[in-house]
Amino acid sequence: TSVSAYRRAMPFTMPENGTITSLSMYHTGGSGSMILAVYEGSTTPTNRIAITPTTTISGSTGWQTINLSSSVYVSSGTKIWLAWVYQSNPGIRYQTGSPGRYQSTQTWSGGMPDPFGSGSTTSYIYSIYATYNK
Repeated sequence: TSVSAYRRAMPFTMPENGTITSLSMYHTGGSGSMILAVYEGSTTPTNRIAITPTTTISGSTGWQTINLSSSVYVSSGTKIWLAWVYQSNPGIRYQTGSPGRYQSTQTWSGGMPDPFGSGSTTSYIYSIYATYNK
């Protein structure tokens, strides 16, 4: 379980045309706030295309789903990045593997900027998912 405070993103390739409406993240119950976002980018997260409002972290361990402020259409085969930042990370489970996450050197105070900013890739996979409508 990682409790790192850095802003991070996982790559995701859209399996079909769809409009992303929400993001879900699995974490340990905690306190504070979180922000989730969707970024473009073929090799790293670049421009932000959707974001959730700042949301209170659930006090229970499990999936927390947050609606995007505005839904975003993504074409089939397009690589996007599902990103997160926690005010006080309650703990996110991960496993090693590829494709791995991208990590910024920024924390909560950096928010979810547009563009994402510089960082590095490592072989860790986190549980974050997008809900979309065809």
